[in-house]
Amino acid sequence: MNLTWGMVGNSHDASLAVFKDEKPIWACMSKDFSDVPNDPDFSWTQIEAARQSYGPPDKIVWYEKPFWKTTRQWWAGQGWLHKENNIRQYLKKWDLDCPIEYAWHHHAHAAYGYYTSPFPNATILCMDSIGEWECLTIWRAEGKRLKKVYSQKYPHSVGLFYSAMTQRCGLEPNKEEYKITSMAKGAKGTYVDLLQKMVVLDTLDGSLPGVHFKFNLHRGGKHILPELEDMKEMAFATQAVYERILQSNANWCRKKLPSKNLIITGGCALNQQANNKIKSDWNELYVPKNPGDPGSCIGAVASKIQKHLDYSDKVWYNKV
Repeated sequence: MNLTWGMVGNSHDASLAVFKDEKPIWACMSKDFSDVPNDPDFSWTQIEAARQSYGPPDKIVWYEKPFWKTTRQWWAGQGWLHKENNIRQYLKKWDLDCPIEYAWHHHAHAAYGYYTSPFPNATILCMDSIGEWECLTIWRAEGKRLKKVYSQKYPHSVGLFYSAMTQRCGLEPNKEEYKITSMAKGAKGTYVDLLQKMVVLDTLDGSLPGVHFKFNLHRGGKHILPELEDMKEMAFATQAVYERILQSNANWCRKKLPSKNLIITGGCALNQQANNKIKSDWNELYVPKNPGDPGSCIGAVASKIQKHLDYSDKVWYNKV
């Protein structure tokens, strides 16, 4: 019997999955043990729950490539964070000292979506804030194979757009994005075209994949539409522009890729309102449970196994 742990941490929403041979048997998010929202770190309680219940890992698969993440952070002006991204040293805090493999961030997202899905083939749209460098990728899946057909890199990030606009709406970015859709209720939608013109370079007509922004939204959005004081209208415009971005990319995928089974994964896949608006364009739409970084504790291992998993959502630990 071989025990592999898939791990996500040292950033936000830490999570852990235990695989027995090639089968995921348990997965959990750190926040369910610490009661800290978006907890970036593991806890001894969490680690010991896995170790005592299933045994220590023979191998760990980490959800991203630390060196390439470090190069992007340096390019973005965050400094050379090599020590902070030393995952072997980081895991020693929990007495974890075994072989470590590393997955590509977006490959882990795509693998989690496809290899837990019921589909023999699929089109995969992955959008988040940032992987190592990638922010939006599109994949063609057939049988056991995943093939990346488009990659968009930092700083052109849909996730960072939504987080910047969350800040502009007076909410806390990376925590309160989910409040945007409810905040937008009752708005007239007067500023949608203006917001798109101000921040987006593309026409969003489905003729090209991805989206390109006029400035780096990693630095926040407090300067966007300074004349607009109605946060209800700001929230409505934010959601509407995001929906146009999603629709444009979904339309490109539908025209260019053969499978009409769509999988949306990455943190942006949590936007259920937007997902529902494109659902009717596809034969089937699948969004995996915990499609953001937490799901990559399973996806990182799946990217190495490279085949559909014997998987059920019941593997996820639910705090009572």
